[in-house]
Amino acid sequence: PAVGTPGEHLVIDGSPLDHGLRLFSAVLAWSRWRYVAFATDERATTTMGMVADALAAIGGVPGKVLADRMGCLKGGVVANVVVPTAAYVRFASHYGFSPDFCHASDPESKGIVENLVGYAQRDLYVPLFTEAQLAGRPVTLSEANKAARTWMDEVNSAVHSEILAVPNTQLATERELLAALPSLRAEIGPPPVTRKVDKLSCVRFASA
Repeated sequence: PAVGTPGEHLVIDGSPLDHGLRLFSAVLAWSRWRYVAFATDERATTTMGMVADALAAIGGVPGKVLADRMGCLKGGVVANVVVPTAAYVRFASHYGFSPDFCHASDPESKGIVENLVGYAQRDLYVPLFTEAQLAGRPVTLSEANKAARTWMDEVNSAVHSEILAVPNTQLATERELLAALPSLRAEIGPPPVTRKVDKLSCVRFASA
């Protein structure tokens, strides 16, 4: 049977790879619907942007997002309880989920996403970059993420070995219990800077 309560948990993780890439992974605990994407860094703005992309792909917002103690989202630790950064709290409030973190030295609280990380590395990352290396060409970030989207379509359309059900079918059921996405995507990072354009249609910046 599926684990957890429908609409309750999205578990996320970021893992370093070779070639200067990071692998962002997310999985809904009940339906086992999986989302993966590549990035070149694990900054807070990048990670929150990927969470936003994952929620958009899911088509709803679960009650809680459980992160693997990711440093970019962690403001501190008090009595072994992780305190999220202020920026992450604002982001979570915008989408309406509760930010939470896996317990330290507790594989059970994050095993579901670690399994996805290992699966994506073996079945997506290694074949993609091995084939490119044999062909003597680099893999761009755009190409890697295009391959990731194709891979997600395939694995979410196949029967999951643990729940013996198709994640896409399970997601259709779970989506009815998810909260609606906000009408506007969250503003991530510093707000855009306003500049005044003079009569010559020039923008003045730092007296230049």
